Amino acid sequence: MKMTKILAVVSGVASNLYLASAVLAQTGTEYLPEGPLSKEFLPWVKDVLNLVIGLAALVCVAILIASGYTYITAAGDESKIEKATKSLTYAIVGLVICFISVILVQFVLTNVLK
Repeated sequence: MKMTKILAVVSGVASNLYLASAVLAQTGTEYLPEGPLSKEFLPWVKDVLNLVIGLAALVCVAILIASGYTYITAAGDESKIEKATKSLTYAIVGLVICFISVILVQFVLTNVLK
C-alpha cells in the first residue's frame, strides 16, 4: 500500500514537471539575482544535491551490507530474519529513490531552470 502511494507521488511530480515545461511555463531563472552569483548558484546547487544523494546512496549500501550480514547470521531466528528482510527491502527502495532523484535533479536543472 505504501509503495503504491510513493510511486503515485513520484510519477505525479515527474509528470507535473514535464507538463510545466510543455506549456512553456516560467522557468525560474527570472528570480535569480543578476551578476556573478547567478552564474555560480546553479552549479553549486547541483553539486550540493549530488553530494546529498551520493551520501544517501552510501547509507543505503551500508544498510544493505548490515542487513545481509544480519540475515546470514540469524541462525533460524524468525525475528532477526524478519527484521533483516524489512531492512533489505527498505534499503533497496532507498537506492531506487536515489537513482530516480539523480535523474530528476538533472531534468530540473537542465530543462526547467536552463
